[in-house]
Amino acid sequence: MTFNDLWNMDIASIWELTDSNSFIIAMSSWVGRKSNYGENMAVLTPEEQVFFICNSLEGEVNNGGFSQYLYNSSGNHANRVSECMNSIGAKKTAEICRTAMAAFSQPLPEDWEERQAFLDEFLTDDAEEILEQCDSAFYDYEDDLEQLVYSYIQAHRDHFT
Repeated sequence: MTFNDLWNMDIASIWELTDSNSFIIAMSSWVGRKSNYGENMAVLTPEEQVFFICNSLEGEVNNGGFSQYLYNSSGNHANRVSECMNSIGAKKTAEICRTAMAAFSQPLPEDWEERQAFLDEFLTDDAEEILEQCDSAFYDYEDDLEQLVYSYIQAHRDHFT
């Protein structure tokens, strides 16, 4: 099965997948399409929101670190990311996220443009160093995020529609 096949699956077909990685890829696309890729989080169940936020963080940090995550639209949910990681059982990752968010003196603006302006002003060398340390800790993958996300979705199956 190709990536495009997974990316375009309907929800009934997703539940038939047995490979956890393929399942997560397909579910990521489904939840993304459903929420207009995070622009309309209100249409997601709380459980789908947890998955979306955890999955978005992992993708962004793996692609460019916490700085990229915070500057991009995925960072709209940065103030919830630790709570969401705790919800799936990723305790070490939740702590890394708390440390990253604590690099700033206050909660980050949820609005993308406001957050970019905030970061342009408050992303000091000290804060950048903290984020880089968090990147390194994140890349150690002390939590098995794939398995934790997969187990979380399976345990909340009725909330993924």
